[in-house]
Amino acid sequence: MSDKILPITMPKWGLTMKEGTIVSWLKEVGDEIKKGDNLVEIETEKVVNEFESPESGILLKKIAEVNIKLNVGSLIGILGEKIVDDNSINQFVEEFQSNFQNQSISKEDDIDLNKKIMIKDLEINYMQIGEGKEKNILFIHGFGGDLNNWAFNQESLSNIFNTYALDLPGHGLSNKVIKEGSIFYLTSIISEFCKEFSLNNLTLVGHSLGAGIAICANEYIQDLIERLILISPIGLNKEINKSYLDNFITADSRRDLKKVLEELYFDPSVITRDMINQVLKIKRIDGSVNALSLIKDAIINEGSQKNNYIKKIEELKIPVNIIIGSNDKIIPKIDASQLKKINYFKLENCGHMGHIEKSKEVNEIILTK
Repeated sequence: MSDKILPITMPKWGLTMKEGTIVSWLKEVGDEIKKGDNLVEIETEKVVNEFESPESGILLKKIAEVNIKLNVGSLIGILGEKIVDDNSINQFVEEFQSNFQNQSISKEDDIDLNKKIMIKDLEINYMQIGEGKEKNILFIHGFGGDLNNWAFNQESLSNIFNTYALDLPGHGLSNKVIKEGSIFYLTSIISEFCKEFSLNNLTLVGHSLGAGIAICANEYIQDLIERLILISPIGLNKEINKSYLDNFITADSRRDLKKVLEELYFDPSVITRDMINQVLKIKRIDGSVNALSLIKDAIINEGSQKNNYIKKIEELKIPVNIIIGSNDKIIPKIDASQLKKINYFKLENCGHMGHIEKSKEVNEIILTK
């Protein structure tokens, strides 16, 4: 294959991704592309996200048509130099297609990536990617989420960290029957998980509810935690979108749930039908609604947040990065700029789910010391 022609292939976002669909091309044939430019929007079973060009060059040809589902590794476009003629491009495509092997078929796909561990008589579902590294990182999702929320972060950082993500009690595939929903209770689960796996040199990444848990966990496993990454954290102000929490709990149809989930994002088009179906499937497991209600009641009092973690953050003796979205509709008016000894990042055109909507920026911040 000519070194003047570079293939653009369907990416693999997370170990469970097998295929994707081109939603729209963001560049036209003949456009000059720089490495890192947003090239296409791709829909997976979990979310719609923008795919960045892996290299610089001229977009010579679009191979993948919009709304056609393709396997991971399939050729979707071609980059190269302007001087490349049509015959060379066509020959390149023919050679690529004849040599193409479906990257989504691998030993990894025959393995159930979800693992279980018993903590405090609860079965906790988790996923580990990467091993043998000196540093560990644990991702803690927010209210109503699960470990799949970290699909654009966990694998991307597994070349630097041993990465772990889990489903909190009452969420995902973890046990739904819980005795209480307090931050203290949830923090105790996280602390025991970290001790069980001896997660020293630990970066703890928490989103929303998970950020509050991460802050509190420092009191119990201070010897393990190296730094905190707090994304759209609870506990920095009183305001919270209580109607979102109520509606998330009660939504029992695709139509109702879609309206609720749209509040999470600056761009609601990232929400896919498969995402909605997956959330509904989890919510319909016996005990799920009760568990979510217990947790909601533990963090909200008369429409406001119960807990304030500003003092706890200021007393921390480890680095803290706080990330918020400029258009967060769930916890509006978060302002951590007044806090001392923390790094504060505001993501423009971003809602409550910064780690999904702005995954590249969030991953870079996670690596910022």
